Amino acid sequence: MTKIKKRNELSIFNDFRIKPPTTSIDIKDYPKEKDLHSLQLLCKVDKNNKPTSWWKKNINGKLTQVNQLGEVVFSGDKDFEKKTPLESSLKKNKSKILVTLNKYNIPVTWWFKDKSNELIQINIKEKDLNTKLHIKAWLRNKAIDIVSLEIRTMKNKAYEYTNEELEKMIKTEEKKLKSKWIKKGLRIGALASLGIPSII
Repeated sequence: MTKIKKRNELSIFNDFRIKPPTTSIDIKDYPKEKDLHSLQLLCKVDKNNKPTSWWKKNINGKLTQVNQLGEVVFSGDKDFEKKTPLESSLKKNKSKILVTLNKYNIPVTWWFKDKSNELIQINIKEKDLNTKLHIKAWLRNKAIDIVSLEIRTMKNKAYEYTNEELEKMIKTEEKKLKSKWIKKGLRIGALASLGIPSII
């Protein structure tokens, strides 16, 4: 049985969170607040107000087509649109994703803040694997929130439990959540929490 040292609850539960693969090996390598920017994308929507394509101004002020994560869409891509829409016809795209940019204003790394205000880097290169990972991470965070509330309701402290006890409690709540929502519902909820439209 591994006892947890007396420390902050957020720090304890952070050990149990699932984080996507990141090039930042240590938290000291994470970007500073001043280096993080919102994506500030525009989007074209259909009659149901659902985004169909995303656009961003380049350093010359010209609209360039990108995906929902701000990556440039090239002419060889299947989603490429030959005609550039009028800026006045586009809507602002709301997203919780933060990015670091290179000198050409192109995103280099992608991040979002969880409910504990912790930065989590998003690996977007392997889309299918990454989507599943985000669903698992979203589910784990929901379970941790429930366990945290239960502990506080009992007027206990997280450090009073062993690692094994906390892990068991969290996994129990994960199972409850899985049985409550079908896979599609989890996918939509997880992506929506990142501000990414779900395309199923």
